[in-house]
Amino acid sequence: MKKLRAIFIIIFGAVILGGCSHPQSSLVTIPKFSDHQLIEVGLGNISNFELEVVNTPQSISQGLSGRDEIGSGGMLFIFNQELTPKFWMKDMKLNLDLIWIKDNQVVDITKNVPSPSLETSLNELPTYSPSQPVSMVLEVKSGLVDELQIKIGHMIHFN
Repeated sequence: MKKLRAIFIIIFGAVILGGCSHPQSSLVTIPKFSDHQLIEVGLGNISNFELEVVNTPQSISQGLSGRDEIGSGGMLFIFNQELTPKFWMKDMKLNLDLIWIKDNQVVDITKNVPSPSLETSLNELPTYSPSQPVSMVLEVKSGLVDELQIKIGHMIHFN
């Protein structure tokens, strides 16, 4: 009877402790950057990749819209929490690759996103989203993901 009681207490304790566990929070920290700050990162096999950071609602909404060129290696969108964003190509003049990043790791890639024709109405613009919530999105010129051999699983390192 004492053995049965001991087993019951162990199982009951395991169930209680298991039910009290908290979801794992990310241990990855993203440095604080100024909006439109130029930074250098490592990504995959590239050690010094210059990016422009956008991290305010206004600059995230504007993104690369209206620009004739990216102006750096890419634009890094940093969100204040993980989410599943919807990107569209409103007023875009460039074709892009989208690199979706969570916990400083590439988790999804959308290649060759075309800029819309001038005749495309806003309600006809497609949206692009990652397969899971992310904390960052990197927009680069179309074809750069293949050229630099960026893959899911690659890490971004802030220099």
